[in-house]
Amino acid sequence: MRFRPTLWATVLTLAALAILIALGVWQLERRAWKHALIARIDESLKGEPQDLAGALTASGVELDYARVEADGTIAAGRAVHLFSPEGQGAADYRVIAPLDYGMGRVILVDLGTITEAEKARLGGGVPPEAAGLVHIEGILRPSEEPGWFAAAPDLAANRWYARDVPAMAAALGLANVPPYILQSESPNAGGLPRPVPFRPDLPDNHLSYAVTWFSLALILAVVYLLLHLKRRDD
Repeated sequence: MRFRPTLWATVLTLAALAILIALGVWQLERRAWKHALIARIDESLKGEPQDLAGALTASGVELDYARVEADGTIAAGRAVHLFSPEGQGAADYRVIAPLDYGMGRVILVDLGTITEAEKARLGGGVPPEAAGLVHIEGILRPSEEPGWFAAAPDLAANRWYARDVPAMAAALGLANVPPYILQSESPNAGGLPRPVPFRPDLPDNHLSYAVTWFSLALILAVVYLLLHLKRRDD
């Protein structure tokens, strides 16, 4: 048997191999990052909450999924309702409202869930019992960009489908809002909305993805070799 490679097949195969191997390595790097993030979240959940204002202004502080607390004021008439598969029913909504925590500073707070019927009764706001002066303890969740297939928010019905902080802030007429939603774990007066305890649910499929990319690279290399091995008497 003789190995007789052709130019363009070799060039294209080497380029494809480089891409497949790079994707596999990237998934391994993502896996290491994800494991470090999960460990940091677990550690944050065990510790005492940081002061929100101090955390947002401190340098070198990792804010994603940090546990914080704040005192502030919530207005009854201003909120967005985020469709939630994590609530009590099939069509629950998270009530996300601005928290004014002093000196004109505002952050969006996820107060918990309400049902479709409760949403219809409340209109577009927060239950009056849950408004006013409050103390909030919870987790800072980073803003999300809507995915390719995410539905656009229905502003007329006040239905949102992604934690898109800039868009929510704009809809509420707010400026200079940090790119986080504070998911409250504190009970609300009157029982509504129902706070949802934070559960780190970060998918960790990176190893299987890496194995897939490396396997494809190996298959490609084997196919390339088989196609270019010729019998000596050919």
